[in-house]
Amino acid sequence: MSRQVPIRLVLVVPFAIQTFAAVGLTGWLSLRHGRIAVNDVAAQLRAEVTSRIQQHIYSYIERPHQINQLNLDAIRLGILNVQDEASLLSYFSKQLETFNTISYIQFGSEQKIFTGVERLDDGNLQIRISNKSSGYNLHSYTPSKFGEATKLLKTTPNYDPRTRPWYVAPVRAGKPTWTKIYTYFDTPKLAITAAQPVYGKNNKLIGILGSDLTLSDIHQFLEKLKIGKSGQTFIVERSGELVANSTPEAPFIVSKGVPQRIGAANSKNVLIRSTARYLTQRFGHLSKIDSSQQLDFTIDGQRQFLQVTPFSDRRGLDWLIVVAVPEADFMEAINANTRYTILLCFGALVLATALGCVTSRWIVMPIHRLSKAAEALSRGEWDSMAVDPRLMASRTYALTKSIIYVLSAIASL
Repeated sequence: MSRQVPIRLVLVVPFAIQTFAAVGLTGWLSLRHGRIAVNDVAAQLRAEVTSRIQQHIYSYIERPHQINQLNLDAIRLGILNVQDEASLLSYFSKQLETFNTISYIQFGSEQKIFTGVERLDDGNLQIRISNKSSGYNLHSYTPSKFGEATKLLKTTPNYDPRTRPWYVAPVRAGKPTWTKIYTYFDTPKLAITAAQPVYGKNNKLIGILGSDLTLSDIHQFLEKLKIGKSGQTFIVERSGELVANSTPEAPFIVSKGVPQRIGAANSKNVLIRSTARYLTQRFGHLSKIDSSQQLDFTIDGQRQFLQVTPFSDRRGLDWLIVVAVPEADFMEAINANTRYTILLCFGALVLATALGCVTSRWIVMPIHRLSKAAEALSRGEWDSMAVDPRLMASRTYALTKSIIYVLSAIASL
């Protein structure tokens, strides 16, 4: 004998499931489209931030080479005499006042003579001279308003410009080039120099012109960028060493007065550290990244959006610009809506169940009464039911109407 399903269950369950499924499907589609929209927005944000960094750095790194070319043209035209120390100091000082992103302008000769002007962190200028009269010791002076040496501030012994990275690199290249990132001789500061060889008659090397950029200037620019709520960006060399980043953390540490570079994979910032390690793990080595790519990875189960873009120029610069943004920066509102959708689903389920119970009771009660009356008649209990033909007709009509309603409802499922 087959087990019969109660009519109340037949009336309540399908409607409750239908309502719950409709609300749940709507919520799921809303979440899905929300995630797609977040991916699009995140991709656009990463691309826009990367583009801004590229534009800024291109203009930033072009300026020192332009200054070197101006100085080289002045030397060739006889406007600037490299053997006239006073004119070099005055000329370089005026240039530093004009170009506020340059930290150092210098000239070193094959005769071991050095003439340079540095912009200090407080904005003041300082003159650096090393020649035969100074015993080839590097003397630092406070300049006058005309760029002349006045008060001696410091002496650094045995300075030979020909051994410095900014001198060696263009001599080897034989053309304008960038040095590797290096440490200043007497200051805990990292810099990179645009260097230009100066040749005389018979293509004989006279010396090297140099214009410096300090990494702190790029670092300050990145710190000002707003990337979502907690996104970070950093610039890294192919070796993995940081050039600059958007956090307060400096890209170097000072150990016994000497700056030492920090690898991005050893950064104190979790997002930068994890991003660098992910890139190394994915590509094997950063040198293998040859095109801009948008990727994603997870940190403690949280998805992170990532864009890595090579940055290079014709003078030997080869860096990577990395932008990383947590997905949570964009998903906060969507996750809140998801929680509301789940609550709405359960609310709809409870409401549909309650309404189904009320409706089923309204439908089942007449059928139940008529069933009892039929059982009484079958037992011959005519008097107990006090059967009235008009009442029987009314109940039969109500039963028929209820059955039609039930069948119509079932047919619509």
